[in-house]
Amino acid sequence: MELWFIFGILGYLSYAISTSIDEYLMDIKYEIVKTNSFKMLFDGLIIFLIGLMFFKLSFTPKLFLYSLVLGFIYALSGIIYFELLRLRDVEEVIPFLHSSKILIVFIGSLILFSEIAGPLNYLGIFLLLLGIYSVFSENGIKVPKANKTFLLIIVEILIGVIYAFLVKGLLFDIKPIDLAIMMYFSTTLILFSYQFLFKKETLKSIIDFKPKISKIILAAFFGSMGTFLIYSALSLGYASKVYPMAGLESVFLFIIASLFLRKRLCWHRLIGVIIVFAGIYLISL
Repeated sequence: MELWFIFGILGYLSYAISTSIDEYLMDIKYEIVKTNSFKMLFDGLIIFLIGLMFFKLSFTPKLFLYSLVLGFIYALSGIIYFELLRLRDVEEVIPFLHSSKILIVFIGSLILFSEIAGPLNYLGIFLLLLGIYSVFSENGIKVPKANKTFLLIIVEILIGVIYAFLVKGLLFDIKPIDLAIMMYFSTTLILFSYQFLFKKETLKSIIDFKPKISKIILAAFFGSMGTFLIYSALSLGYASKVYPMAGLESVFLFIIASLFLRKRLCWHRLIGVIIVFAGIYLISL
């Protein structure tokens, strides 16, 4: 088993744990954008401390400039995604969001980075997309309606694809730990600016988060570890193989939700989990 594959599995497992904590915070009515602003700050601080202890850090003007662009894209993607989670018909489009993003990134990686895929890899992508749809869908595979939610989904897909390609391109010259640190701090700056300028939040209201600080730090730890591991996987392996492994996040979320959050178990989701595993295996070949 190659190192990039191990990093990918651990990275998306960490993302799933972090996302599950985020969903818990949303269920108990925490303001998600404000909470996520602090989560990004703690993400940056945690991975910065790890970098100081175990790595030789190198921050350049080029890294600072690109991280601002990356942070803006990441923050914008988060804001749109959280808006989508508030919409009533989100169950119909979330599967479309994740599967479409993976498919576009897979095809784009083959074109932009001259990566190579064989017949088994293409079969793996097909199975992976089918499995993701089954795992995320409430009532099986449904075609999203052309409405406000669908339009936001299209924008979110485009932003996510741009982010994915930019990260892979930057990792040709920048170390994963350096890029992850600067990306998180840049995202934090942009999210806090958004709170001040568009939400008209006062400093006092923004920093009033003591009741949830332990949960935010825990989510930040797993989130920062996930980003570092995925960046590391991308620096070692093909983007067309690493990014589709995001399908594992849906599997881990399903398992966590079923075991700890007492979500309803559906057979089509369980079958989807099996299909996702088969797709990931074929993609990794």
